[in-house]
Amino acid sequence: MTVRKHNLGPWSRRTLRALAEVVLPHVAGAPEVSTAEVVDFVDDWVFYMPRLFRLLFPVGLMLLELGAFVLGPSLVPFSFMSEKRRARYVNSWVHAGWQLRRDLIKGVKGLVLVKYYSDPKVCAYLGYQVEEHVQLVTAERLKRHGHEL
Repeated sequence: MTVRKHNLGPWSRRTLRALAEVVLPHVAGAPEVSTAEVVDFVDDWVFYMPRLFRLLFPVGLMLLELGAFVLGPSLVPFSFMSEKRRARYVNSWVHAGWQLRRDLIKGVKGLVLVKYYSDPKVCAYLGYQVEEHVQLVTAERLKRHGHEL
């Protein structure tokens, strides 16, 4: 058995797990995607980020984690808050006056949701069939832009 190599450290992975618990849709009847799968997905994406992003992504996660002391205000870091407090804290980041905070949380939330909505169980639940969609889009593009070829 091979040990999986992580691009992110334990702190970053814990923060991602706590964020995923808040961000992932919780709809009755909808399939669940485990937070462990989400964390591994985002961890894998870090490898493909531009070098500067690879270096700064964990710093941003640390800012989210430890910012709770000042921005919360809280006596515990983000990942140790109750789920309800984490949700309020994330919402404060989404609506923050500081654009860097808004952009950071939107980017990380986006990665979490990409994993959720690309999961085969979720696609099946939504009735989204990738191959069929690609064929429809290809046919439509040929109809609209075929004369340019």
